[in-house]
Amino acid sequence: MNPDFETFKKDINWFIRPNDLVEFSDTKPHPDLSDDFKSTFPALSRLIQKARTLDFSINSKPYRLLSWTNKYNISCGWLTRIESDDTDNFQLVQEHELLLKEIGGIVESYHQPEPALTNNQDYLFLKSACMTGIGEWEEYYENLCEEESKEPIDYNDFICFALEANGNMTMYEKNSGKVILFAHDHWFEDVDVFENQPEYTFYTIQGVENFVDYVEKMADEWSEDLL
Repeated sequence: MNPDFETFKKDINWFIRPNDLVEFSDTKPHPDLSDDFKSTFPALSRLIQKARTLDFSINSKPYRLLSWTNKYNISCGWLTRIESDDTDNFQLVQEHELLLKEIGGIVESYHQPEPALTNNQDYLFLKSACMTGIGEWEEYYENLCEEESKEPIDYNDFICFALEANGNMTMYEKNSGKVILFAHDHWFEDVDVFENQPEYTFYTIQGVENFVDYVEKMADEWSEDLL
């Protein structure tokens, strides 16, 4: 059996169930990346081109395991999924679409660096899971604004592309592409409260202005943790 796959299964032991049908495919040493992808995401491209890849399906759904060896000499990586073209719930920014087309969305991460943007995320980038607005946190946000006499911002054009297990949401504004974090509970050292907003609502991430910045920061975090 593939050692990266076995390590992934052991670390993320809830993902593949005993009765699931797992079928493996022929794989290349690493994914082919377009020149457009390489110029848009140079740090991510360098990381991807060092990856070991394994393509397989679970109950006919295609997945790709991208794996590296970290500084502790342990397999680590991402499970990604490239979705069909008909996954078209709304329009994403061009750079997001490019990433999804070539490597897919991240469904799970294993043996992650700490801290990293991938920590505690239910998903990153996956189009079928993306959503607009702040969902169930609308009333919470509106109440905090009222209590602190803050003017609510219009969040209806924000697209959430990463959802943390506790409900924190990383999103970008659909027109400008500006990345914003909505964090109702957590402690972050590298974020700043969004201007004129209550704490425990909207933040900016230091060094991250847009979607490309976010992806490249994530790639750098993983690259720094490798052998």
